[in-house]
Amino acid sequence: MNTSAVARLLNVSHSTIQRWVSQLNMEVERNQLGHYQFSEEDIALLRKIQNQLNEGIILQKVSISESKLKKAIVRKHPETTKEHEQLMERVIRLENGLKTKADDVVSYQLLQHRSEMEEMHKLVEKLEARIEALETPTVLPFDYFLAAEEAAATKKTKKKPFMKMIFGNSRKNDPTSLSTADSD
Repeated sequence: MNTSAVARLLNVSHSTIQRWVSQLNMEVERNQLGHYQFSEEDIALLRKIQNQLNEGIILQKVSISESKLKKAIVRKHPETTKEHEQLMERVIRLENGLKTKADDVVSYQLLQHRSEMEEMHKLVEKLEARIEALETPTVLPFDYFLAAEEAAATKKTKKKPFMKMIFGNSRKNDPTSLSTADSD
């Protein structure tokens, strides 16, 4: 009987049957296409599994008979030959060479990172010095303030009266006003 037929018989999906077989390492025959072929004994075992699961036992704790479990195949290693030994020695040499190369690369990278960090440390020190110089208050000499006040006092210009600026001199024809206008 195939997987779909057994699934219909047990009222579960075919993927459930496949999961039970694979997770419980059941030994089930396969046809030429690689599909499971369940015998009556396999179907009875699947019913027992279903009953245990319905009782609340988790799939990893389900017990099945030892005869239906897949047996691990133990293969013996072929005898080592001289060629095999030479290959193994070559592999070991290559692995050691790779380790040496990897160590060299890591050492180079560490040196590069160290020099970069030293450069950054120098830059940070320069920046700290600049910040400190900018944060210290600069005191201007007392004489500078006096000189600035004196310069401002000497640069005062004579202001014309507001009315004269707007209307001008109203006594233009008066000869006495010309002399007063010139003196302004």
